[in-house]
Amino acid sequence: MSAPFDHIAQRYDARFTNGAIGRLQRQQVWHHIERIIPGLSGLEILELNCGTGEDAILFGEKGFNIVATDVSLEMLKVTQQKAQQFSMQHRISSQYLDLESFDASMFDKKFDLIFSNFGGLNCVNPESLAALLKKIPLLLSPGGRFIAVVMPRFCLWESIYFLLTLRFGKIFRRWTSGEVTADLHGSELKIWYYKPSQLKGISEDNFTVIDTYPIGFALPPSYLDSFFEPRKKLLNLFSGLEKMLSRISLLSAMSDHYLIDLKLK
Repeated sequence: MSAPFDHIAQRYDARFTNGAIGRLQRQQVWHHIERIIPGLSGLEILELNCGTGEDAILFGEKGFNIVATDVSLEMLKVTQQKAQQFSMQHRISSQYLDLESFDASMFDKKFDLIFSNFGGLNCVNPESLAALLKKIPLLLSPGGRFIAVVMPRFCLWESIYFLLTLRFGKIFRRWTSGEVTADLHGSELKIWYYKPSQLKGISEDNFTVIDTYPIGFALPPSYLDSFFEPRKKLLNLFSGLEKMLSRISLLSAMSDHYLIDLKLK
């Protein structure tokens, strides 16, 4: 049985990673990551839902060793291809991992950072997410960090867009604690939206919340790429505003995504 992202693995970079908005949102994630990684005590990283390995390559270029994991075998194939392309085989290994059912004992080492980018946790239901946040401390070195980029229950950009396009039924599509069925280029995907306060509450027994940061408050969602691609000056204006607002934690709850930085107690 194929995983939800298998059918778009070979096209994912063209549709998201290399799109103008996708690149700018990833730059914002890395703006925060680069301030965090100097404080790590070691060089071992576990990436959850690695997708096509774009972040694994960036970590590898900075000298880290990465175990890149995903539930999609086709995504892992693309990650392996990139590792070979950039001669990163000595730093990047790939491994199948189902976040809802894996056993923490499958890894033979501890990690200094566990990282999940662009909504990987949104593919996990609330019960499984709570269980995952109990497993992750078992995999971290003392003082290790867990950093995730998550979609919240409200996105200002999205609500304005659906209002202006008279798609009133979608304005409130994130405003639910239940599952939402999303169209993934011809395949259905179940997702859940999580407020920053939810993740803080679920993780408080094992983690200290360092901060949350908005990703995509001024920058639009990636599905508007075709509109903004020919309007680079306008997109650059939003990108500059995003950088100015990137440290305002309160905006995390109304952005396309937010980054949450958790430190093991």
